[in-house]
Amino acid sequence: MLGFYRYGPLPLLIYLGVSAAVLLVSSVFWPMGWMEAHVRQNFWGGQLFLGCCIWWYFLMLVSTPLPFLVLGGATSLEFLFTRAIDRGLWLRTERTAVIIIGLGPVILNLVLSPLGPGLAFEPAASGSPAAMVQERYMQIFPASHLTKVDSAGNSEQLVISHGTEVFAAWLLWFGMLCIFLVAAYFSLAFTAWQRAGWHHSTSKRRPWLGAVMVNAPAYSPVPLLILCAALHVNLFEESFLLFASHPVLMAIALVALILVVQRLSERNIKKLEFEFS
Repeated sequence: MLGFYRYGPLPLLIYLGVSAAVLLVSSVFWPMGWMEAHVRQNFWGGQLFLGCCIWWYFLMLVSTPLPFLVLGGATSLEFLFTRAIDRGLWLRTERTAVIIIGLGPVILNLVLSPLGPGLAFEPAASGSPAAMVQERYMQIFPASHLTKVDSAGNSEQLVISHGTEVFAAWLLWFGMLCIFLVAAYFSLAFTAWQRAGWHHSTSKRRPWLGAVMVNAPAYSPVPLLILCAALHVNLFEESFLLFASHPVLMAIALVALILVVQRLSERNIKKLEFEFS
């Protein structure tokens, strides 16, 4: 809110417009890259690494104090814990701002996804691992079909029906899931921090432990990247296919998570105490 007041709406509008346009054009190439990795049978390559880098950037944006400090929010945070203010209202406002900044481009991408490029793959050789994965896509998207891409009919593509729209919806679902899982982590972590007495501690380990606790969500993709590469599992593709298989169930589960985490966060933040000296 301080950043919006200080710089006005124009930087936010430029950020949303540019990032949404880039996402609309480029996001469809992620699942195409996944399929290329299946064809080459190389899961350590660029797609998994690039996905984890983007995931790391998103978590840095929504879970670390860096954007908060850049926008001059330290004064706001101190005011929250030292004045008579409704912390629940403050938390709801802060979380709404995080969703707008962190997921605004993804929301616009979902709205504009019918105008984006379609999702299509080159047919894999029969009996290959890539062909088995393509069979999974056709089972999940039953309206998918093969189409000729040249006048001679010598080249075909497997067109995934509504794949672009479902992928855009998955991006939004995954982003919301990350935001509220991070919120749940901080709600529980800060409560445990206070119960252990670290908020009043003068120990030299306090800054180091605090830094580890605050930055743990942002760096969580690193061990997951190593684990997925070792197991040859594309975490993002498996999550996308699970969402595409059960979109209603996944949406209901997300709504339930949001309600539980938001209530837990508002209850816990009213009990927290911090030292600002």
